[in-house]
Amino acid sequence: MTRIVQLSDLHLRAPGRRLYGRVDTAGALVRAIARIDALTPRPDLVVLSGDLTDAGAADEYAHLRERLAALAVPYATMPGNHDDRAALRAAFPDQPWAAGELAQQRRECDAGDLLLVDTLVPGEEGGAVGAAQLAWLDANARADRDALLFLHHPPVRTGIAGMDAIGLAGADALAAWLTRHPRVRAVFCGHVHRAIFTAFAGRPLAIAPSPAHQMALDLSGDASALAWTMEPGGMLLIDWPAGGEPVAHLLPVAAAAVHRCAG
Repeated sequence: MTRIVQLSDLHLRAPGRRLYGRVDTAGALVRAIARIDALTPRPDLVVLSGDLTDAGAADEYAHLRERLAALAVPYATMPGNHDDRAALRAAFPDQPWAAGELAQQRRECDAGDLLLVDTLVPGEEGGAVGAAQLAWLDANARADRDALLFLHHPPVRTGIAGMDAIGLAGADALAAWLTRHPRVRAVFCGHVHRAIFTAFAGRPLAIAPSPAHQMALDLSGDASALAWTMEPGGMLLIDWPAGGEPVAHLLPVAAAAVHRCAG
């Protein structure tokens, strides 16, 4: 069994600064790390699936690296639209980055490979999968190994119009790629700041919430209604048995008392 935690959309700022002047993203990360470190069995890896900082600034990445030092398990980083890929790579030179400009990684686990794809389009809120990403996937998706695919931007519509307007370009090409690679078992994304579960190209697809703030669930179709809320933060806990299907659990950042069922 391989156990992975997906932690997404941290939006960490420089020490002492809050997002929107109100959201304590650093405190949310501290609580998330404490929850992860308390898990039994302990995870094999934490995947930080983008928007790790709010502005992609060097002081934000330094703050992130300092906070992650408390994490008792290995972690893998990848960028979102709020990140800067060059600054991210410079702040985490020990990560096994792929060659070239894109901040991508392949991580090997007992159950298979994790393919972490860079969907960042500099200066844009939306993301893209293009020829460079697909070529890297072709080179790293192995015919004899199962795999999970991680993207920051989801390639599906969520019904939250403001987020769908800044979704993933190139989703059709990615779907066509997946049809040629049946050993990719599932797709995991971030970006939307909500836990959402659906399917894409015949594969299960899950979107992780943020450990801090969530996007409001507005299904009116009005893209201008995009808003955030302090609904409870969370992450995904993914158990992946070798040769089997991954099972994703929604794990709140805040732990609660456990009471044994009677009778």
